[in-house]
Amino acid sequence: MRGVTEAIILHQGHVGEKDVYLVLLSPRWGRLSAVAKGARRSKRRFVNVLEPYSLIRAHLRGGRATLPPFLDQADLLEPYELLRLDPRRYVMAAYFAELTESFFRPGTGQEAYPLLRRAFEELHRAGSSPLLKTLFELQLLQAAGFAPRLEHCVRCQKEPEAPFSFSLADGGVVCARCRREEDRPLSGAALAVLRHFGRLSWDVLPRVRPKEESLSEAGRILEIFLKRILDREINALRVLKEMF
Repeated sequence: MRGVTEAIILHQGHVGEKDVYLVLLSPRWGRLSAVAKGARRSKRRFVNVLEPYSLIRAHLRGGRATLPPFLDQADLLEPYELLRLDPRRYVMAAYFAELTESFFRPGTGQEAYPLLRRAFEELHRAGSSPLLKTLFELQLLQAAGFAPRLEHCVRCQKEPEAPFSFSLADGGVVCARCRREEDRPLSGAALAVLRHFGRLSWDVLPRVRPKEESLSEAGRILEIFLKRILDREINALRVLKEMF
């Protein structure tokens, strides 16, 4: 691998006493890892550039099937400094980054780059909110190929009639006739929120005002669905729920 690409830093770690290990998301190579040699002791090349959730221009070299490339240079394009200074923004950024890294293997995820970048821009501009969280969750599921099916019953394929339910196993809305005991109740208002958010443009997000109860219900369904797909707890989500 050799080249230059924009990238968002999903997280960083230390390698020995001198080097920094990075997980990045880029529009060119998707999710990838890189090592910044000597970055922990650098006083010029990487100072204040490799912070988590920053947008950088990454200059990469080398790398093999089992070895990550080296980050020779990083130009800071957007620090998104409020994502680290404000605790609520920080935890939500960590949640978005953890979800992105969990859903996309190395070499995939190019389609998630513009989504994560837009989410970080909005999070930096307006702060954390259940509205932003729910929109990101749903659109990340779409980008990863796990979008919940909401227009027709996932079992009979007909337009569903109330009372509605949501099937975690089948990944979508269920009509009253097809409902099973293990399905989750879903109100018509929460279903409308999920449908609307699946098509929502980020440009109109500041003007969207769903009812708090409906948004909360839609958010709970998505959280359970995400954990079902990943088959594990989401670390940042536990902290996020303690703060809201």
